[in-house]
Amino acid sequence: MRRVFGLALAFLTVSVASAGIGWVLHAPKHDVGEYAVHRLVAIRQQLEEAEPGYVLIAGDSQAELQSPSERVCGAPIVNAGVSGATAAVYAGLLPELEFPVRAGTAILTIGTNDLIGKKKPLAPDVADRFEQEVAGIVARFKAVSDRVVVTAVPPLGRELADEFEAKAVDAYSERIKALCTRIGCRYADPFSELRDGETGFGLPGANRNGLHLTRYRPMLRNLAATLCPDAASAP
Repeated sequence: MRRVFGLALAFLTVSVASAGIGWVLHAPKHDVGEYAVHRLVAIRQQLEEAEPGYVLIAGDSQAELQSPSERVCGAPIVNAGVSGATAAVYAGLLPELEFPVRAGTAILTIGTNDLIGKKKPLAPDVADRFEQEVAGIVARFKAVSDRVVVTAVPPLGRELADEFEAKAVDAYSERIKALCTRIGCRYADPFSELRDGETGFGLPGANRNGLHLTRYRPMLRNLAATLCPDAASAP
């Protein structure tokens, strides 16, 4: 029998309240904790029906907005993204998931919702906690997949300059890169062509509503070029 959803809801709701999820800034009626619990239903279904060697797309809305109809390196996608999740929220959700079929690659994109300015993301203790949560997620994915890739944090839209700490985009990306070197995951930046230098912001037209990208298919194409440059079926 599956675990009772109420336990996950209680944890996630508390986590969201303390984290101040960025998604909520633009959708005040959206309860990220409750949404995550219901989102588990779809994720579990995909995991149960997954083909061996599938690509797990994980993380926040930057992951969830990837189309599961795409393929990466010729392999099907299982989309386990949860809109609004911080690293802490996503780490807390993972124990609620089982992986009956081993993934070929797990790709994690997380961090956007951790960069709200009032939470002081550049404070050393806050940044350290983010890194620890990401390390925990990576450890879980290493147990259920052959390869773990963690992407850089995507750029923000300039309209969010007063709400988010744009400088933390590069700072957190560098932390992720160093973490992967240390614990054995692969770092990738499929957003490099969208960045306005080291500002943390995207180039004009790169973002929709400040938080999300205008187009997500190029991200998968860039990842495929890095992970499987010779795969004829790469998107």
